[in-house]
Amino acid sequence: MQASAGFVSASALGMACGPALAGLLQANFKLYSVSINQVTLPGWVMSLAWLIYLIWLWFSFKEPDHGITEKTDLPENTAEHAGVEGLESGIAQPLLLSSEDNENEEGEECDDSEEGSEDSRKSATSFGSAYKLLTPSVKVLLLIYFMLKFGMEILLSESSVVTSYYFNWRTGSVAIFLATLGLTVLPVNAIVGTYLSNMFEDRQILIASEIMMLVGIALSFHVTKTYTVAQYVCSALITFVSAEVLEGVNLSLLSQVMSSRLARGTYNGGLLSTEAGTLARVVADAAITLAGYLGEGKLLNATLLPSFLIAVLSIAATMLTFNSLSLLTQKYLPNFPMFSFSLFCYFSSLHLYIKNE
Repeated sequence: MQASAGFVSASALGMACGPALAGLLQANFKLYSVSINQVTLPGWVMSLAWLIYLIWLWFSFKEPDHGITEKTDLPENTAEHAGVEGLESGIAQPLLLSSEDNENEEGEECDDSEEGSEDSRKSATSFGSAYKLLTPSVKVLLLIYFMLKFGMEILLSESSVVTSYYFNWRTGSVAIFLATLGLTVLPVNAIVGTYLSNMFEDRQILIASEIMMLVGIALSFHVTKTYTVAQYVCSALITFVSAEVLEGVNLSLLSQVMSSRLARGTYNGGLLSTEAGTLARVVADAAITLAGYLGEGKLLNATLLPSFLIAVLSIAATMLTFNSLSLLTQKYLPNFPMFSFSLFCYFSSLHLYIKNE
């Protein structure tokens, strides 16, 4: 969980630096026949940054060894060394054996031939074979990943149009707003990765983050004659921070419940989650484009509605597969206070919002 939170924090830091840097690159001159202005200069800066990153990656990155090396240099005579060797080999073993491994060990449903054993451990060779390895809980986590990326893309991509239409914000104001959103994720993810992950299970934080993201989306709707800056900023902050926390928890759970066969090869769990996120961005951008034909006044609600429906669907799917979103199988749903507290905050905020309006 801490590693996932750190990964998401790095992503959020980049999302904060990007708009802030774009807001500073306000230039307009020509270098020979090349026009350098506020539109082209960010592209040139990013091209240089990616070139430096490519060179750094080429010389510094080492592919880790995924194989388990057997230690043969330890003495085998004493009980102490035997215990150390057993402990080290035990650390390398999975905590829970998959159904395929159990079948191979018991010999009840699997063939004892070497060919059958190798086939059961082969990595996926296509999207179709990778999809067959997905359990219902993994499919729900990919749906959640799609939902959070969809909501974030809607929020970030249409922010300039929405703020310009309702509040007359310029490029500098939008850049400061997006940079502030990105920076708020850093302390929140630090708290989640350091403290909350030790107090609650990942799946409890997952569903609480989903509900808080639903709250942020619900508060973003323009349902009255006036639409204030406070309403937009607060709802965007809740949505963005919840989505970032949700991404870290989601990645942590995916690493726990996904099949070991999806940890190797090209068609692995990372590729599937990346494709889900990319598909979400494409669909979100298409939704913004189609909603734009309705006019700027209807753009906000028209794009928030699918986000709200997908968030409700993901919460329902999470509740149905809640027991399987853990390494420890439990018979009954646990009594998790964070979920109850989130529900209380949601209905209280909704009640106060309706009452004030």
